[in-house]
Amino acid sequence: MFEERYHKDQPAVKEMAQRIADNSPQVFADTDDFVAAYGQEAANMVSKGGLLAALWDIGIDAVPASFEGERHNQPKGLKISPR
Repeated sequence: MFEERYHKDQPAVKEMAQRIADNSPQVFADTDDFVAAYGQEAANMVSKGGLLAALWDIGIDAVPASFEGERHNQPKGLKISPR
């Protein structure tokens, strides 16, 4: 199954989570900044949920850096920091 490759327990997802954790804290104003730092595959891991869960498992919070949109309820960017 295609989605399975992005599961938090996949080795590639765990390795990316550890790489990001090693560089934390970090703030990415938008997705383009995150992609520039870690690549499109990491962004795919975020959008499928596995990377955020893997970060959580190793003690790292990843939350929206800001919110935009008419009601200011659309997440934008990513703020990554140890809990």
